[in-house]
Amino acid sequence: MKNIFINNTVKKLAATTLLVLVTACANKPTHVVIAPDLSITNSASSQSDYQNKQANITVTDMRSAQHIVQILRKDKAAEIYSSQQPLKNIIKQTLTAEFKKQGLAINAQASNTIDIIIENSLISVQQEMMDYQVNNELVILVKVNNGKQTLSNTFKVRGTSEGLLSADIAVLERDFNQQLINLLTQIISNTEIKSFIK
Repeated sequence: MKNIFINNTVKKLAATTLLVLVTACANKPTHVVIAPDLSITNSASSQSDYQNKQANITVTDMRSAQHIVQILRKDKAAEIYSSQQPLKNIIKQTLTAEFKKQGLAINAQASNTIDIIIENSLISVQQEMMDYQVNNELVILVKVNNGKQTLSNTFKVRGTSEGLLSADIAVLERDFNQQLINLLTQIISNTEIKSFIK
């Protein structure tokens, strides 16, 4: 009787463990959600920075690989996660909306051009048995041409972190969004860019 009870308990425990593992695998994300929410206060003075000015905005992704996150384990294939839509589209939508808020008219035929070039955008996780280390870098080159001259500025955000057990994709996603917000805010608020557009 005692053996039957133990066997049933072991079976229930094994079934529960299997269910947890299957559920965890089923809920494992296949991509990261990139949704930078810029909360830049647009005062009357900032809106007048681009009054009666217009520009065309283009975004080019120069990365050789399109994923955002890579998790590396010794002797195993890397786990890679891309954004839910192309990063260049997300950046273009975000910057276009913010420039418009500041009074800049977006026009494909404008003599002013703002070229956004994504040079690097990667969170690299080195996963060990009991801990992990994260290195991340986001580099965007901005070229502004006002019809007479070209201004080039490189904006960078870098960081490292570490933790115990396994890296959490949701945390990596949150940190990437924060870094992207930081970098795009630098671009939008850059006084050189504002003064260069004629």
